[in-house]
Amino acid sequence: MNIQQMRYVAAIANNGSFREAAKKLYISQPSLSHAIKELEKELDVQLFERTRQGASLTSEGMDFFQYTQPILAQVELLENRYLANEENEKHFSISSQHYDFLSIMISQLVKDFPDYNDFRIFESTTLNVIKDVEQYRSEFGILLFNDSNQAGLSRLLENGELDYEILTTFQTHIFMREGHPLATKSVIELSDLHDYSQVRFTQETNNYTYFAEDLIDFPGITQVIHTSDRATLTGILQRTDAYGSGSGLVEDPRGQGIVLIPLANSPENKMVMIKKKTRKISAIGEAFLTNLKKYFIDFQETQKNKKK
Repeated sequence: MNIQQMRYVAAIANNGSFREAAKKLYISQPSLSHAIKELEKELDVQLFERTRQGASLTSEGMDFFQYTQPILAQVELLENRYLANEENEKHFSISSQHYDFLSIMISQLVKDFPDYNDFRIFESTTLNVIKDVEQYRSEFGILLFNDSNQAGLSRLLENGELDYEILTTFQTHIFMREGHPLATKSVIELSDLHDYSQVRFTQETNNYTYFAEDLIDFPGITQVIHTSDRATLTGILQRTDAYGSGSGLVEDPRGQGIVLIPLANSPENKMVMIKKKTRKISAIGEAFLTNLKKYFIDFQETQKNKKK
């Protein structure tokens, strides 16, 4: 029994058939079938029920699958840690909360680094982004820091042996539909919002407020609508007089029928890059950071010119 056979079992279980698993593993179906038969012979158990519809784990197979998952996870962690710095590797991965600028940055990298054959953008929740970088799956993570979450997130980063660098600072913005009663205001006061519903983006199902991406939260809100999907959040804003809050780093809000208005006297927010302390920044990583910092400078300059 070896690691490769464990991976074969996981691939078949996850894909529901030997044929689909063989495609994902880039091996022939007969080779995969032979490897599983050898493993079943060695273990003296039947791992899969084979039918015309596909393959499913037997009860013994399910036990084997569950026992091997922690092993495969540790192997992946070791590979990410010690194989990530190979000179011949042509892979770049970042993880982040959801932001429009990611597509712009990666599109530029694809043009500037045509010899790279694998790009990964992992957009997820705050905790998953931290774990992704901590476990060497991504070179960088992009997160939002504010007065409410910075202390808690800093502790998590320290525990994971992660550093962070501030990329830009920004003012909290209120999002609402173009025809909203407040849409013509140049600045929003907190008192303006008390009569309106708030749409909040919900992440991990826990009570840690420092995982929240919403930048304002105050008592006395008329109604709160929680959603874990960005498109749903935007759809609600388009169809109601509810509002949301965020960074304001949105490429084309008007194209979505949304306006972004600065919130008066809002505390300073930070967009930060997180990385493993022991991980050297690659050449493509340096290019990514340079392009991203320039994007933030240009974006804020454009916003200033619009206000003149």
